[in-house]
Amino acid sequence: MSPTSTQQQMDSQEIHPRFGYIGTGDDSPPVEPDHTINLAIKPRDPVPIPEFYFEPTGLAIEPGDTVRFNLASPHHNVNAYHPAFGYTQRVPTDAPPYSSPILGVGEYWLYTFETEGVHNIMCAPHELFGMVGSIVVGSPTGPAANPVGEAPAPSEQSRPPEFTAGLVLSDPAMTPENIADQGSVSWTDLAPESKRPLLTPVQEEG
Repeated sequence: MSPTSTQQQMDSQEIHPRFGYIGTGDDSPPVEPDHTINLAIKPRDPVPIPEFYFEPTGLAIEPGDTVRFNLASPHHNVNAYHPAFGYTQRVPTDAPPYSSPILGVGEYWLYTFETEGVHNIMCAPHELFGMVGSIVVGSPTGPAANPVGEAPAPSEQSRPPEFTAGLVLSDPAMTPENIADQGSVSWTDLAPESKRPLLTPVQEEG
């Protein structure tokens, strides 16, 4: 596909298989979404780093369902754990390397999940702080059905979910089977130790 035709699809009222669809609260989406996920930030007293999270954090859907990702706070995106982006494969093998741009408050992103299996997603700016999620499309199968750090083995050019991202995806509530059974898993369903920050901000010298 040429750059021109790609741009035409992005500018149209279609949900692109790689780039999805960006909208604002005032427009009419090309399709009505089947599910909604909010991208949010919550203070974490007394720690200076807030909680960055998807709500729900785990979601079970059917192939062909469209998810609306709402920006409840600024500077987030939705990014697949795909080798094309330098990550260990944690989306189905046939899934494209889908990603939204960085979005602002009041915007939303639509994506239609066509490929069956487990899709691990992240907000790239806040991944290491734990802003990751898991969407089970149809059946809890595929590379992301494996625990974090297990097969498929990362290559020298890829890395698995690390720091708080790895903790979140390893929480017992986030197993693909549990997400499929429950239908959705809230951020509040995760154990506090799975949300603990493993990175600290740089301290300015006084």
